[in-house]
Amino acid sequence: MMQATLKQEWKASRLRILYTSAVIAMVLLGAVLVNFIAYQTKSDHLSLFGMTMYFIGFCCMGIIPLYALVRGSGNMQPILFGDTGWLALLVPERSYAQLGARQLVNLAEYVIYMLPALLYLSFMAPTAGLLFHGAFSEYLPFSVNPGMSYVESIKQLYRFAFAEHFLELVQFGAMGVISFASWQAMFNFAMALYSAFIRTKKPNKFLIVVIIFFLFYFPMRIGTLGFDNDVSDMVRDSSFYGAVLRYSWNHTLRYAIFGAVYFLATGWLMEHKIEV
Repeated sequence: MMQATLKQEWKASRLRILYTSAVIAMVLLGAVLVNFIAYQTKSDHLSLFGMTMYFIGFCCMGIIPLYALVRGSGNMQPILFGDTGWLALLVPERSYAQLGARQLVNLAEYVIYMLPALLYLSFMAPTAGLLFHGAFSEYLPFSVNPGMSYVESIKQLYRFAFAEHFLELVQFGAMGVISFASWQAMFNFAMALYSAFIRTKKPNKFLIVVIIFFLFYFPMRIGTLGFDNDVSDMVRDSSFYGAVLRYSWNHTLRYAIFGAVYFLATGWLMEHKIEV
C-alpha cells in the first residue's frame, strides 16, 4: 500500500519539481556564466557583478532546503488544515505509512534540487580568489594559483573532493540527507501538535514557528548539558577533517534521534488525536 502512496505522491509532485529545477538551473547557470567570463577577462565590472551572483548562488543553497520543507510533498499542512485533508486520513493505510511515503518523496525532491545546485556552485569555485581579491583564497583547504586556467582549477577542486577526500564527501552527503529528514519530521510534528490541540482550519503561522523553534532547541540544549564536552575531547585529538566530521556527526545523529521520535509522535497523533 505504501508503494501506491509513493507513486501517487510522485505523480502529484513531478511537475512542481520540474519547474523548480528549471528555475534553479537558470539562476545558477547564469551565475556560473558571469563568473566564468569574469575569471577569463579579469574584468573588475564583471567581478563586481559576479560577486553578486556568487552571493545569490549561495543564498539558493540555503533557500532550497527551506523551500523543500515548506512546499514539498512531505509537508503535512494540506492534510491537516486543507479542506480535503479528511480524504487522506480515510485511506485504509496506517498514518505512519502515509507520512513515510510523503517524506520519502520529499527527500528525493530535496536531493534532485541540491545535486545540480552543488554542481553549478562547483563551477563557480575558481573565481573565489578573483572575486574576493585573495581574502577568501587563504581559507581554501588547497592551494590556489591565480595563473591557473579555469579548467585546471575545476580539475583541482574535483581531485581534492573525489580523489583525496571522497569518504569525507560521502559522509557530508549522508549528513545532509539525514538532517533534512530530521527537519521534515520536526516540521510535521509541529503542525500535528497544533492541529491536535488547536482545532482550526486557519493555523496561526507564528505559533507554529514558535513550536518549531522549541522542537529544534531541545536537541541543541542537550549539548549544553555536557554531551558536547565529550565530543570536544575527541576533536582535540583528531585531524582537522576528523574533528569536523566528529562534531558534525554528533549534531546530526542527535537531531536524527529526535527526528525519529517526532516522526512516530506525528503518526500517533494523526491516528488518535487529529480530527479533520
